Amino acid sequence: MGALLYQWMGLLWIPVGLALVRKYQRLKTAIFMFTCIMSLQIQVELMESLGHPYGMTGLLKWGVYERGLVVYSIVFLLFLLLAHYSPNTRGIIFFAACLSIYIFSFCASMLIMVL
Repeated sequence: MGALLYQWMGLLWIPVGLALVRKYQRLKTAIFMFTCIMSLQIQVELMESLGHPYGMTGLLKWGVYERGLVVYSIVFLLFLLLAHYSPNTRGIIFFAACLSIYIFSFCASMLIMVL
């Protein structure tokens, strides 16, 4: 049971995100965070299925899940700061920001997982 909770620990960011952003930004924030956590799970499965649970180069001694969780947690913190201090950002502009930050976080986490 503990391993299952540990594996989905990233989902704890969703209630934090919903509490910190404005009402009209909540749906996009929840979708952004859920998509990032699902991407993390897929990236971890990919690295483990390739036979590299500690990265391909072996430079870092952490497992790929821990590395990805740290990267996505840092991105979530920065995202929540930007969303909180951008009160007039609505609609398609906020969606574009979510998409851009998602692409950045996906690439950054994959790079860190490979190390």
